[in-house]
Amino acid sequence: MIVPFINFAGQATEAIALYEIVFNVQDKKVFLFKDMPAEMKPNFPPETDHYVMHSEMTINGTPVWIGDTIQGITTGDMVSLSVPMSSQEEIRAAFDKLKVGGKVLMELVPTFYSPLFGTVQDKFGVIWHFICQE
Repeated sequence: MIVPFINFAGQATEAIALYEIVFNVQDKKVFLFKDMPAEMKPNFPPETDHYVMHSEMTINGTPVWIGDTIQGITTGDMVSLSVPMSSQEEIRAAFDKLKVGGKVLMELVPTFYSPLFGTVQDKFGVIWHFICQE
């Protein structure tokens, strides 16, 4: 199994909150930098205390890990994710929520491989590919 890990630069908490709503997440775990053992804290700047060190959730049956990095990121190339769903209505609802503040890279359309496919980059720069498997 490969578990996607999405890196953010201080926006992980906000991203987790959005994904929790969009994908109806029920099993979220979040660990902050401020909660790490005292002996590890000198390795990290104090301004990262509110950063997410590690989080776990299940999106559409797949474990996804999310955290903030102090190394920096280039928005849009942190990772891209494919989300197979069984209903077009479910895809449209998730797609419409993620495109708010984001950018549609490919409108939801029927394709030769799926009754509905589309790609959206959310407001954090993460690219989501939605594919209907009905």
